[in-house]
Amino acid sequence: MNRSERFSDTDLCVKCGLCLPHCPTYSKTLDENESPRGRIALIQGWAQGSLAATPELRRHIDNCLLCRSCEAVCPAYVPYSRLVDRFRGETGSAGKTTFQRVKSAGIRIALTDERASRWTERLVGKPGRSGLNLLKKTGFLNALGLPELEAGLPNVSTPARWNDFYPVHGQAEFGRVALFLGCTAKLFDTETVASTLLVLNRLGIGVKLPRTQACCGALHLHAGDEAGARKLMERNLAAFDPSDVDAIITIASGCGAMLHDYPQFDTAPSASGFAERVKDIGQFLAQLAWSDDIELNPLAAKVCLHTPCTLKNVLRAERYGADLLRRVPSLDVAPLPSAQRCCGAAGSYMLEHPKMANDLRDDVLESVAAINPDFLATSNPGCAVHLRAGLTRKGLGRIEVLHPITLLARQLVR
Repeated sequence: MNRSERFSDTDLCVKCGLCLPHCPTYSKTLDENESPRGRIALIQGWAQGSLAATPELRRHIDNCLLCRSCEAVCPAYVPYSRLVDRFRGETGSAGKTTFQRVKSAGIRIALTDERASRWTERLVGKPGRSGLNLLKKTGFLNALGLPELEAGLPNVSTPARWNDFYPVHGQAEFGRVALFLGCTAKLFDTETVASTLLVLNRLGIGVKLPRTQACCGALHLHAGDEAGARKLMERNLAAFDPSDVDAIITIASGCGAMLHDYPQFDTAPSASGFAERVKDIGQFLAQLAWSDDIELNPLAAKVCLHTPCTLKNVLRAERYGADLLRRVPSLDVAPLPSAQRCCGAAGSYMLEHPKMANDLRDDVLESVAAINPDFLATSNPGCAVHLRAGLTRKGLGRIEVLHPITLLARQLVR
């Protein structure tokens, strides 16, 4: 298959421009090369042989956050994200500096390679203190040029060790789910995992945590490593048995979006059955029947709800976070303005494109500051780290950033 055939979906774009108002990078630059239709035109020209994959062309494509806001409004249903991922895979790391390539590869290895993760845990883990706290105190991340990540890490007090199954105790089991942890659960999301297990068990849901599950593959795919992403997909499809559970729960919307898209890469029935079972925790709980004996303590506070792009544009489950939080008596739930664009986190984007990521984050935090909440809730750990770092740097560290399920769990009457 030649390039024109492999990228024939670029012809679906009629260059209508309806995507422009929704594109974060175009809104900041007003440069057509930084817009969805502009990037499609560049890919189209390269695929047809009229443009070379110069560092400049590659840079424009690489600057995309893959927030997929354009896909959500596209009347022609152009598979924009697949075109960008495919282009990145075929052009490799052209246009990136050596430091950028090393940093990008290092992030993927540290988060997703099983042996590297175990080595890191042994290196930094100590009884009663998590590796994250040690990394923050030593300034290790800052030395690697990742000060934003260091500033955004949560304060974790104990290492995470989870069982394979969490049964329901003292009551009837009304269902069973499998929990997808992803590659950041032990680093960024230990309280979110504990909160999810607590709430699900209280609602009569048993929870399986397949031991052989792996990273969803999004970091590899968006970095142009489709082969590496496929290997991770195969591991997850083998680890989860959709027929044995009512749903496969995700607590990171970025992972949920990737799992949802598995059938694009694997047409086997197992991939479709897997994707059909994937649900964000907010969606699953909002659609679940709650018994009258589930009580929540009132909380006289204000929470600002941030909706990750993947939750809105891919999973189409943006309304469930607010539904969940409104179960807490006296809690004032204030969503961000509907016109708010991507916060700039976008997986590893915030580490590889810090200026654009921070500019976009500033817009979000301006809205947050105007709301002046006690909490900022978001359903994606990468967004949480990015927003937490921004709040800290702006002197707004008093605003706690957490997952909606965590706030709910804290108010659950034990």
